[in-house]
Amino acid sequence: MLERQTVTVGKCYVNNQRKVAREVVGADLETVRFITYHLDTGNSCGSPSECTRQDFIQWADREASPAEIARLQSKGMDTLFRAPQAPNWAKLEHDMAIDLERVTPETG
Repeated sequence: MLERQTVTVGKCYVNNQRKVAREVVGADLETVRFITYHLDTGNSCGSPSECTRQDFIQWADREASPAEIARLQSKGMDTLFRAPQAPNWAKLEHDMAIDLERVTPETG
């Protein structure tokens, strides 16, 4: 449980036993919205989740260290850039058609 009962948007908090970090992306008086990351891999669990502020405070052991945050960002970016990226040809063609429609003799 967090010693300080403050939860700040933009900060990451860690559960030591589960080896998980949660980045707070939104909060109000009752709820906390967060993105979960695995500390070992840096991978995100996907879309944001939500829980009560009190549950979040009880879940978190501490605020993430700068080294842990950097490792999450670094590992997450490595995964993103190493994943094969197939172009979305239909979207590219659609976007090109829109750009061509905007070009008129008056606008050049």
